[in-house]
Amino acid sequence: MTRFNQVTFSSDKSTVEIGMGLAWTDVYQRLQGSGYNVVGGRVQGPGVGGFTLGGGFSWKTNQFGLTCDTVKSYTLVLPNGTISHVDSSQPDLYFALKGGLNRFGIVTSAKYYTHNQVPTVYGGLASYDSSQASAVLNATAQFSQSNTNPKAVVISSLVSSTNGTSPLTLFYYDGPTRPASFAPFDNIATVASTVAPQSFASFVNNFPASTSAGIRGYFDTISTSGYTATFLAAVKNESDFWTSQLPLHGGTSLTYGIEPFLDSYGSLATDSAFPHSNAPRPMSIMFEWASAADDHFWTSAQQSSKNTLKNAAIKEGLYVPISYPNYAIIGTTARQLYGQNAARLSAIRKRVDPANVMELAGGYFF
Repeated sequence: MTRFNQVTFSSDKSTVEIGMGLAWTDVYQRLQGSGYNVVGGRVQGPGVGGFTLGGGFSWKTNQFGLTCDTVKSYTLVLPNGTISHVDSSQPDLYFALKGGLNRFGIVTSAKYYTHNQVPTVYGGLASYDSSQASAVLNATAQFSQSNTNPKAVVISSLVSSTNGTSPLTLFYYDGPTRPASFAPFDNIATVASTVAPQSFASFVNNFPASTSAGIRGYFDTISTSGYTATFLAAVKNESDFWTSQLPLHGGTSLTYGIEPFLDSYGSLATDSAFPHSNAPRPMSIMFEWASAADDHFWTSAQQSSKNTLKNAAIKEGLYVPISYPNYAIIGTTARQLYGQNAARLSAIRKRVDPANVMELAGGYFF
């Protein structure tokens, strides 16, 4: 796929065609200085193709929706080998490619709607001492409940290793100065911080999102309608307990990621395979370990932690019964990924791929 590497503006620059062989950091470097941007990935690592076809939560989601909401058309090689340019004139396939992953053929490029990009944004990564975990989570809950500025976004995480837990917060503001929305974090002392005015490309390039070679592990997820201090205290309890198990069972790291988007992003949702008009917030849960001998322990532990947090979210009235495809663990059912859209997707897949060619690619099945 690496030869599908075009970044080509339309004549009026209202859209840009991007090849699926690129990483988002490559795209942002090539867009830098143009005055335009697209709704895409948030960190180093994710490729354009998988991220887009899984829906795509972005630093720009509060302003423009998911990445899939901003795709004008897809270039698709169908399972029978024919090439199709899929847009709203083919509503079923257009719907299916918006979060439906790799079930319908091979997408080689997509045309994305552009938006104006200011030359300088404000953002970076703040790291805190482990003693500040509750303070960071409380600030995140306060931000989730009080922020109304669609240009202001945070992601807070508890990242643990055998050396302990590091609370982290990624800050992004689509402008050059720190916004008032970040005030809940102002009085929490940092251990280190890269938060500063910088270009958008530089901002994204500062955050690697890859795992170490030879390490085993999985992402998983639950979705919520928001975050309360009580729910985030449950997240801390899970992090504390499973961190204590790392040295006992060959564990290397745990991450719980909290992403407080605005309710209003749901109004930007288009007719998409991944349902998001109710503005679900994806929470990532990543466990990693060293040895196959510990597979059963850690996969069971991750499922147990997910179930505990699901129950905590239900108790708080926050649980949304949908799983973000780009975070969901292998084996997640179509119903869990797509809800009522699963039946429509299954019908489209059978029509487009009656010989089940795309099952050779692996992934989720419906």
